[in-house]
Amino acid sequence: MHGFGGGPQRRYEQPAAPETVSVPNPFSELPTSSRARLEEAAVEELSTSTPTEVLPRNDWRAVDLQGHDQIEEAPTRQSTLRDPIEKESRPKEKKQHEKDKSGYRADRQRADKAPARTGKDKDRERQQRTQDKKGKKDSYASSDASKKVKKIAVPVERDIVLPHGISVVNLSSLMGISYPQLAGRMATLGMENTEASFVLNSEAAAMLVIEYGMNPIVPIVSEADVVARPEPEDWSTFESRPPVVTIMGHVDHGKTTLLDALRKTSVAAGEAGGITQHIGAFSVLLPSQKRITFLDTPGHAAFSAMRARGAQVTDIVVLVVAADDGVMPQTVEAIKHSLKANVPIVVAINKCDKPDTNIRKLKESLLRHEVVLEEYGGDIPAVEVSALTGKGLDELEETIVAIAEVMDIRGDATGAVEGTVVEAKLVRGKGNVATVLVRRGTLTPGTVVVAGTTWSKVRVMHDERGNEIPNAGPSMPVEVMGWRELPAAGDEVLGIDAISAKALMGPPRRESDVPKQILEAAKTVADARAARLAHAAAVEDVRLLNEKRIKEKAAAAEPQDATDALGEKAAVVGPAVPVLNVVLKTDVHGSLEAIVDAIAGLPVHEARVAVVASGVGAVTDSDVDVAIATKSMILSFNMPADKRTSARAAAAHVPIHAHTIIYKLLDDLKDVLSDLLPPDVSTVVNGEAEVLQVFRINTKGKTTEAVGGCRVATGKITRANSVRVVRNGEVIYDGKLKTFKHHKKDINEASKGLECGMGFEGFEGIEEGDTIQAYTTVTKKRRIS
Repeated sequence: MHGFGGGPQRRYEQPAAPETVSVPNPFSELPTSSRARLEEAAVEELSTSTPTEVLPRNDWRAVDLQGHDQIEEAPTRQSTLRDPIEKESRPKEKKQHEKDKSGYRADRQRADKAPARTGKDKDRERQQRTQDKKGKKDSYASSDASKKVKKIAVPVERDIVLPHGISVVNLSSLMGISYPQLAGRMATLGMENTEASFVLNSEAAAMLVIEYGMNPIVPIVSEADVVARPEPEDWSTFESRPPVVTIMGHVDHGKTTLLDALRKTSVAAGEAGGITQHIGAFSVLLPSQKRITFLDTPGHAAFSAMRARGAQVTDIVVLVVAADDGVMPQTVEAIKHSLKANVPIVVAINKCDKPDTNIRKLKESLLRHEVVLEEYGGDIPAVEVSALTGKGLDELEETIVAIAEVMDIRGDATGAVEGTVVEAKLVRGKGNVATVLVRRGTLTPGTVVVAGTTWSKVRVMHDERGNEIPNAGPSMPVEVMGWRELPAAGDEVLGIDAISAKALMGPPRRESDVPKQILEAAKTVADARAARLAHAAAVEDVRLLNEKRIKEKAAAAEPQDATDALGEKAAVVGPAVPVLNVVLKTDVHGSLEAIVDAIAGLPVHEARVAVVASGVGAVTDSDVDVAIATKSMILSFNMPADKRTSARAAAAHVPIHAHTIIYKLLDDLKDVLSDLLPPDVSTVVNGEAEVLQVFRINTKGKTTEAVGGCRVATGKITRANSVRVVRNGEVIYDGKLKTFKHHKKDINEASKGLECGMGFEGFEGIEEGDTIQAYTTVTKKRRIS
């Protein structure tokens, strides 16, 4: 059988186990019957393989169409898809484009022997190419679509470290999300303010972090603390203790002098100006062998906090009222503190030996302040005393002892010590020293105590006379040394024993570790209290900052061009208030507290004081450095600076104001503040003159100047005065006289009724009928009251 070319044709017959290959269609040149049969076999084989699998080339056996077998064997090659034994037994096919023995490629025919192609063949080929191109585009599109599949964002769990306060925009940056997204989430959660500058506290920020599946790490605030023991239900089984009596009253009413008379010592002589500057705690043994603990509180207005503290730790209040002064402001304040503390009051009417005193009027004035004396049907005793002559002191002692016996005051000397810091100060050679009034337990050297944010292992104790004592029981005031930092006056003192340390730190490993564990417990409690205070202060700062920004935003939203009916601005922003920076050093913590409160009470609308640094102790070089950096003055109260520090401050032009009396310190501070105020400038009119006629006179250089012929109507006009020209009620000139003559003679002054000529510097517009006023500028220094 012959093909289209006239020569012998070859047909391709598939063996029993054919292997398919992805190659161009080799059957296009075969006869229709053979081509159809082989195409069906190839399609069946291809349908059993995966579309993306690249198959090896199939082995074909060429058979002569007339029945003569012409087997062309090819060297075998390894296949990655067939069994190795099958591969070795199967001969490798001839490469598709390899030339046969006749010199022609098997997939092509010579041009002269190529079969004739009809139009239908060409159409089929064209359609095939179109389908092939379309298939490729679809495969490319499907691969591109797979690449463009949007990935679902899965929240990444990570740790977010949060400070005490953070703005919304900073939190969004820290979390790695956009600010609008975070603001939307905040609005969804019901948060009102979602502005970028709004500051969130750590709790609110942690809630938002959790909303996004992240782990917030906030500052840990330890809750470790010690508290006082509960009060016993029945005090009758405990021993009696001395009563704590607080002496209160107005300044200079004789409180300390009265205490001197009771102690038979001279305490007031040691106070500057005879005025008590801080609380004094003393234990006095009376002639009746009864012991009383006295607290002497200051009477100055600045020491209100000290008087309140004295009323809170006392059993009985002795209200000292001077017979010659009567009820004064600090007397009323002391009454309020006593009534609020719910402690009994004994009224001591001092200076009753002075002539012309009206005792009955004083007692009646006490009724207006809820102090009802026994003679008026009340339960408050009143004793007339004289601290100088000793009159009535025995009666006052008996009254105090009788009230204490009625109250049946008892104390518990066992268990962990409890007390109150009455005063604290820094003493050279001793360090931090605090006066502690023991309330319960017994304080001994070596005891570990906590007060506020500091702690102490008691090194040594002294009484009010400076004598070292081995222990202090209830109602006993002692000076305690060994504090790590200076405690604040009024802080509660709590002792830490083995039981408290075990509750805080856990059981010790060995018995010898108990003292060390007690110290660790004290440090832990003090640090935890400091951390809680810092956290509370940070939260308060965040709140104040947000309030300030809200107010600023509200002020900015208001119309800035608000004008009145005349078209002028309704409000004018005044000049900035001058500030006086101060570094404050005092002898004791109570005085520091009182002076800071007194400074805060000064008026601030014109000038204000800023305390940039404060502390207890002497003025040091570090205080001078702070004053230099902040351009401050140094105020020292009862703590004078040494010569070296004073010389360094003088070289740096830093003023040091040392005082020993508080009201003199405040007066000095007011004087310095007054220097910052602008002075009051006023004008005083010395005389007036009326212009009767205007003359033009010749001067040098052939020029003329206007001179007003005037008559002095009131007062006196001098050449040194400033003058102003008033026309129709409006000042049109303000300056100095250039010419001042009477006829042709220069004069220095003109009195009422005198006619004179006046010329003005730089002014030629004088007219008849103008009024000339001569005035003097008066500058007066202002003072803060």
